[in-house]
Amino acid sequence: MILPNVWGQGQLFAFSALDGDSFSRDDLAGILSGDKIGVRFFTKVKRELALILSGGPAPEFDAVTGDVISLRYHGEELGMVFAERHLICGTAAGGAVAACMVEGICRTEYREGIEIHDTGDGEYTALAREGNRFAFAFAQSLEDAVSLAVRGLEVDANAVKEERLCMYRKHFLPEEHPYAQLYAKCISVLKTQLYTPEGQIRHTWSTPDRLPHKYMWLWDSVFHSVGWRNLDGKLAEDLILAVFDAQREDGFIPHMAAPDMATGITQPPVLGWGALKVFEKTGNRDFLRTVFEKNRRFLKWCVNRRRRTDEMLFSWNTEDDINCRCGESGMDNSPRFDAAAMLQTIDFSCFMANDARCMQKMAEILELSEEAQEFADFYREIKTAVNEKLWCPEDGFYYDYDILTEKIHKVRTVASFLPLFAGICEEKQAQKLVQALFDPEDFKTPLMIPSVSRKEETFGTDMWRGSVWINFNYMIVQGLKEFGFAKEAEEIAARTLETLKEWYVRKGVIYEFYDWENKMAPCELKRKGPVYEPYDFTIRSQSVRDYGWTCALAIDWLENA
Repeated sequence: MILPNVWGQGQLFAFSALDGDSFSRDDLAGILSGDKIGVRFFTKVKRELALILSGGPAPEFDAVTGDVISLRYHGEELGMVFAERHLICGTAAGGAVAACMVEGICRTEYREGIEIHDTGDGEYTALAREGNRFAFAFAQSLEDAVSLAVRGLEVDANAVKEERLCMYRKHFLPEEHPYAQLYAKCISVLKTQLYTPEGQIRHTWSTPDRLPHKYMWLWDSVFHSVGWRNLDGKLAEDLILAVFDAQREDGFIPHMAAPDMATGITQPPVLGWGALKVFEKTGNRDFLRTVFEKNRRFLKWCVNRRRRTDEMLFSWNTEDDINCRCGESGMDNSPRFDAAAMLQTIDFSCFMANDARCMQKMAEILELSEEAQEFADFYREIKTAVNEKLWCPEDGFYYDYDILTEKIHKVRTVASFLPLFAGICEEKQAQKLVQALFDPEDFKTPLMIPSVSRKEETFGTDMWRGSVWINFNYMIVQGLKEFGFAKEAEEIAARTLETLKEWYVRKGVIYEFYDWENKMAPCELKRKGPVYEPYDFTIRSQSVRDYGWTCALAIDWLENA
């Protein structure tokens, strides 16, 4: 059994809905510390549970997963495990001591040997110790925290640890596989990001990274489902159905939702594509039938509410925020949106086209001939509009179109390769895109594919202004294969996986985005502002650590290469 065993500051540590109730409303989630074997929990007042070592040789880690820390120190085994959503149990052997540190004002008292932390905000933790065993509990009352900690001392931490590691026995790559440990790490991350049905969300659901993000995002959930389809088909279905749980009567789906809230903007329409990907593994026609009707309403909403003209070209909602001019597109600070607010966009139009052809395939599977023809016609309309208006023959490239100036909006970004993903290029157009993709003065970088061309003045490392995002690599690789560029697709996928592995080994985490040159550590890249050290996402987020869709799409590549 291959287990992730690299310690990394910022790695997630949380209780998964796969193992029991895990609610967002009273979450206890943490990240690994950078200066000790500890977990920093982001309760109202931060708390850190740590194993304080007595000195001597460095510990050797056997497992560092999202819910298990297991190591050997002075020849003895010690560590901790998430036993329940508010309970961590473990062993402090070899001269190590379990300790809790609280940031800020805290009243600490001892009750029959149990250490209690009262921060005056209605949240309490209790640390109980007995011999080598310890239990750390969190609750909204002092009595509940103490009671849970006492009960935790009776938990067989080793037995719970073995339960948590079962998934790695069931899903693994051969030990000799070069990405065996990366694969296990990606499973660990995906597992941490699952919540139990709650409020308006009636299915098991996922969040991009648990910390700092806590809610459900539309396209993140779809990308997560594409990874989970290789591990648990039913769960993959639930992740997509959970997004539809937040759908309004008029068909609108929010870009972000929680059990008790939803935003007023949407996100890229990829639900049909994701559902079809899941169906490829499960063959569940009932699931497909449910998604078909709900997604049909969503696409109709997009047609009615996200077009500026009668043409089948689509426009994102934009905002007057220098750091997030287009959160709806998912490409928050892309330079595409710096100067023009009224754009017919290449990415939105391609996502709509791709989902239209996916809906056509669904209709054919479900033997809905009229609906299949409806979506075939819809797909052709978008394809024609994109190729007539968004293609620039002079540059051999697709762009957005500025409605106010009535001109092509010439900003070269990774979004312009989505016609490959949507299958709407002609052969000559596809060849031109591949030329741009592999031009060292354009998009050919040591790590492809940068989110902005080297030709752009805005090219750099700040999020969507040059850094590399794995979701776009994944979609473009799929498009390259569809158009017969298998060698080029393999080159991009292989280099991407090698980069994920490299930085996991060096830093212990999987990142949100990466340096196009692959020289700068992802944690050093800008994210709508300067880097803040030591890592504290409550002050300033860098490339988020243990990011869900990076892991999900890596798993899908490794499973279906």
